[in-house]
Amino acid sequence: MVVYVMESSARGTGATMTDGGTASVIRPVAPERISLAGVVLALVAVLSVSTSAVFIRLAGQVSPYEIAFWRLVVASAVLAPAVWLTGAWPAVRAVGLRRFALYGAILSAHFITYNLGLRYAPVAHVLPLIYMSTIFIAILSAVVLREPLRRAQLAGIGVVIAGAGILAGFEPRFDPRVLLGDGFAVLSAITFALYSMVGRQQRQRVPLFGYAVGVYAMAALWTAPLAALAAWSASDAGAASSRYSLQVVLSLLALGLVPNAIGHTLYNASVRRLNAAVANVLFTQEVTGAIVLAWLILGETPTTNALVGAAVMLAGILVVLLR
Repeated sequence: MVVYVMESSARGTGATMTDGGTASVIRPVAPERISLAGVVLALVAVLSVSTSAVFIRLAGQVSPYEIAFWRLVVASAVLAPAVWLTGAWPAVRAVGLRRFALYGAILSAHFITYNLGLRYAPVAHVLPLIYMSTIFIAILSAVVLREPLRRAQLAGIGVVIAGAGILAGFEPRFDPRVLLGDGFAVLSAITFALYSMVGRQQRQRVPLFGYAVGVYAMAALWTAPLAALAAWSASDAGAASSRYSLQVVLSLLALGLVPNAIGHTLYNASVRRLNAAVANVLFTQEVTGAIVLAWLILGETPTTNALVGAAVMLAGILVVLLR
């Protein structure tokens, strides 16, 4: 999932970060030489965002709906002071409640399906599949915005689909739970692509922190009833304290702070110092970072098929991004 988008110009779609965060359209000016500071910021941002899947797994004692809700609440609370300090509130009010409600509903669906995907499928499956949002954005841009797909992009989309087939369809043992998780991951990619498209113009007009807090807060409101229902159905009168252990609470706090508040702030700073091609390549390493962290922290060793499928998908995504 916060996730940011570098909007396309006439040349097509831009880069996305898919951990489920707020998207921001940026048009960086390509420098003549690669900025070392930009590369460092981008790498730290990618590492921060890559922790998302691990924190979600560590908070697994509570439902995916509760995880999504608390992540959004924490992120909103952390970033809210920046809205006042930067004077972004008037721009937020100008957007209007209805539009933020729409953006928040789609982002809520993205977070929930992302969490559900991780509940059933390995990290090595979910992250590459969610990165399919790149090709869905390209397709939506062609259908809705009449931005034609180039042959290289079509070829890249074909490679991504082939990689997804390898990743999900050739595991040694068929597991319907994993297949269900893969399905949720694809839905998460679709909802993120929709979210990236519908808010494109507003992200150009509203300052970063204002847009982020507005969307996060509305997404939290949409998620709240589902989170409350899940909490009520999963616990009796004395079980809430045992479900919300210290590990779960710290994981939820870290989920809102590290991937969202830290990771995407640094990402936003890095794209102002890097050209689009370099940024695109660096940001795809979110998938690699998440798989490695899941292996080191959770002991989740990816299968050979998952690694091969993820590599093929990343290759196709790079073709779509770099054209």
